[in-house]
Amino acid sequence: MISTSNSPERRSLWRNVSFLLMWSSVAASGFADRLIQLAAEPMLGVYEENASAARIQSGILFFFFVPSLVLTIVGGWLSDRLPRKWIMLVCDEGRGVVLLVAFFMTMGMGAAEAIPDGQQWKVYLILACTGMFAAVFNPTRQSTIPDIVDPGHLQQANAVLAGIALIAGMIGLLVGGPVIEHSVATGVLTAALAYLVSGWFFAFLRPTRRIAAPVSRRPSVFRQVVGAVGYLRCHRTTASLVWLNILFWSAAYVFNAAIAALNRGYYGIATEDYLSAKATMVAVLGFGMLCGSVVVMWIRTRRESGVVAMTSLLLASLCLFLLALNRSYGVGLVLAFGAGLFGGIAMICIETLTQSVTPNHIRGRVFGLRALLNTLSGILVNLAIWRLPEDAADRLMIPILCIAAGALALTASYAVAVLLLGGPAATARQNVAWHLCRIYTLIWHRLEWRGRHRLPTTGPVILASNHTTGIDPMLIQASVPRIIQWVMLERHRHRLLEPLWKAIEPIALKDAKDEKGKKGGQGRLAAVRSIIASARDGRVIGLFPEGGLQRDERDLKPFQPGIGLLARRSEAVIVPVWIDGTPRTRHMAWHFLLPSRSRVTFGIPYTPDPALDHQAVADDLRRRMLELAEAARAARDRVS
Repeated sequence: MISTSNSPERRSLWRNVSFLLMWSSVAASGFADRLIQLAAEPMLGVYEENASAARIQSGILFFFFVPSLVLTIVGGWLSDRLPRKWIMLVCDEGRGVVLLVAFFMTMGMGAAEAIPDGQQWKVYLILACTGMFAAVFNPTRQSTIPDIVDPGHLQQANAVLAGIALIAGMIGLLVGGPVIEHSVATGVLTAALAYLVSGWFFAFLRPTRRIAAPVSRRPSVFRQVVGAVGYLRCHRTTASLVWLNILFWSAAYVFNAAIAALNRGYYGIATEDYLSAKATMVAVLGFGMLCGSVVVMWIRTRRESGVVAMTSLLLASLCLFLLALNRSYGVGLVLAFGAGLFGGIAMICIETLTQSVTPNHIRGRVFGLRALLNTLSGILVNLAIWRLPEDAADRLMIPILCIAAGALALTASYAVAVLLLGGPAATARQNVAWHLCRIYTLIWHRLEWRGRHRLPTTGPVILASNHTTGIDPMLIQASVPRIIQWVMLERHRHRLLEPLWKAIEPIALKDAKDEKGKKGGQGRLAAVRSIIASARDGRVIGLFPEGGLQRDERDLKPFQPGIGLLARRSEAVIVPVWIDGTPRTRHMAWHFLLPSRSRVTFGIPYTPDPALDHQAVADDLRRRMLELAEAARAARDRVS
């Protein structure tokens, strides 16, 4: 049976009832979150003459996040000890009850009426109680997603959930702004009902059975809680992802306050139109994040997510920096969309990578610790902004936003460099080419591979494949964790692609017709000796025994006898490779431009029979390749 090591599970994400219930509840919660945050602003006096919008916004977030300093890590520990769906149900119902209390408190208030100065603690208490349940809910939800979706759908599931939450949040902004401007109490009641109804969706989740970590004795609660710290100390990848998440959300908190300041002072928005203008910009930001979710769903694969995430983070930081320099509301909307687009892509990829590399038995505590650190950074950022002098707070948000964007850009640039320069090759140039090749083939050509475990991890290997299109070498190289040295015809080595040839260092063969008349075909013989020497050095040699492209016709041509010579002289094992699903067109340029669903299947390695002559070795390889094609076709039919 052919292994499907990178093929996603075929059970449709949209036929997964637990996932449908999850995103429905997330949508309702995202809608309610926006309503309660919008409702708090007029209650705290945002419409008053000299009020600082940035300070009020940061104060709301500060009191919302304060409970998380204690409860996020507790929520993570609970999610590793108790059924996660019941924890989420209790949290949503608790938030609904808190907002019902807030509804009775706001009944009879005017649309622009603020809570008296001596009574504002009630608003902050409502926010803190809501944040208390959110602190337990968030790490539990993040830990539950891998329990209810297939591993191959994890990135798509995160993208869908992020997209649904953003859509709900935008609806909350666009609908909530006018509703709250008319009646604060109506907005609060709507949020309460959304929590109360959607919370019961979690009762019907059907998560997969979780496997507990084997332990000789049960550790104390304290040791279990702080176990996440020890785990991060020993696992650098997870720790780096947690740090990136903290930095991302710290910049997001600054951006959130900067939006309030820009709309209140720098764009010339009238005081009575402030809330609608701010809601529109935040909705545009959310729409950008929604588009980022769509992009991640289209990307589909988790492979090379690190490069995609860090590149997106770099572009998002550029949008933030330009936004700090901009003074036009229209341009500000465009830059907010860009920040949301690239920030959304980065956020989802980081989230998926963290879920993928963290074991299930400690995932809740790791996400709880991450939420705690996020909350701590959020509290410090929002507290600092909240305590700025009222007459200078909005003005100071611009340099603060520039500093946050710069920190984000430096971190993302360093991470991109580390990811691209690392890899299986000995040189940085080859590693960069390898990563870019994988990104292109995995995303644009939906590359899947089967049987890669059959490829020897060391020693000389000849990968012999059918030749369908010009992208075949890229497809095979993207599937293999070893660097391949390709054999190509000299006439295909176009000067325009010279940087690529320098990176991959192919061995160029002169065409037999070009060698005619030359004594002994010296150039071709020298190339053959180079191939044999590379194989004896333990390298992987890639070649196409047909000697030419199939293009739009997919009949396997007779093989050149040279494969037999190379295999016998180099003492390398031969691995047959079959490629299908590539674009069917005669024009080489369209091979690269047209999308496809390409598949690479690796056959069983073998050593040719020394008793066979060169042509017999080539014919035996062709027979094996045809058998591999039938096996690949049968495996594809079973999956579909």
